[in-house]
Amino acid sequence: MQLISLDQVFQILQPGVPLPFGVRDAAGRLLLAKGLVVHDPAKLLELLNRGMYVDTEEVRHGVMAREDERPTESFSTRWDAMQRKLGLLLLAPDESNFLGQVRELAVKIANCPDSCTDQMMFLIVRHDHRQANRYPEVHALHVAVLCHLVSRRLGWPDSCRLSLIGAALTMNVGITGLQARLAGQHTPPTPLQRQELDAHPLVSAGLLRAAGLQDEAWLCAVEQHHECPGGGGYPQHVQAPGELSQLIRFIDSFTARYSPRAGRSKQLAQQAAQALYAQSGDNPLAAALLKECGIYPPGSFVKLASGESAVVTHRGIHFKAPLVAVLTNAQGEPLARPVQRDTAQPARAIVGALSEKSITVQVSADQLYG
Repeated sequence: MQLISLDQVFQILQPGVPLPFGVRDAAGRLLLAKGLVVHDPAKLLELLNRGMYVDTEEVRHGVMAREDERPTESFSTRWDAMQRKLGLLLLAPDESNFLGQVRELAVKIANCPDSCTDQMMFLIVRHDHRQANRYPEVHALHVAVLCHLVSRRLGWPDSCRLSLIGAALTMNVGITGLQARLAGQHTPPTPLQRQELDAHPLVSAGLLRAAGLQDEAWLCAVEQHHECPGGGGYPQHVQAPGELSQLIRFIDSFTARYSPRAGRSKQLAQQAAQALYAQSGDNPLAAALLKECGIYPPGSFVKLASGESAVVTHRGIHFKAPLVAVLTNAQGEPLARPVQRDTAQPARAIVGALSEKSITVQVSADQLYG
């Protein structure tokens, strides 16, 4: 039995809904059985504050069962379920079914319908990063989804794309705990933490080999996802790293720039794109990523020539002219409900990006894509 802290899966619990797994003390002794109904939200919080634990295998089965029971859920709900499942997998790479579960998740990502592409980008750009301990799975899922979208644009064969997605999901499996700590740490990494970071590509690949992975394209991409052409990367200073690893490297850097952490503010997606372009030296892989996302990817807040403020919902035919949902009028007053606009029209053209702080209206993916 492998125990994890209840706070890592607490968001799954709901008042009045049967517990999907048992709650245990630090020694693994069962305190509350699976199926027990806790009606009082304060009682759930009390469990969290007392430092309770759960069995990872029981949690995994509970999450999968809930997914099977609710096939008609919204895409955003299924997205959250994928993130939770990935978080549990990354905590237990030594479980016997680890690779099978990761492959299933990779296939699920690769099979996401085209109609969900803009919503996936919206969920990536608009993710709420306040839960620092969720950073490892959040970041891995974001990188994996963008790897799926860009490799599809590039026309890579399915077998190659599944290896790429698998590598993106597991590239940091060797430092899952450290990633979560660093996301909430206000100081730079300590020398010991820096050593762990420098070694993690090889450590992660070692864990995957120990789990039975024999996909060399996947393993090589994990080992080399921080290598740079010419030997400027780490940990082995590879002169000519593989193509899969380089696509992961660019997307890893791109998504990290607009994922705030303690001590580091979030960049606008446009700023992240500009930094990637400068970093890449016009690399075609980076260019494909920027073409896939556009200048204003879904989830970006923008100002229109009309004076209205809006959020991008769908990429348009032209990368500078996406479709948006207007949130406030020219006077800054919130609208009763979002109104769709086509920014290809000159009167509605985008005149600039807006920061999150300048938008006071809360809008969810379900409101915009339901």
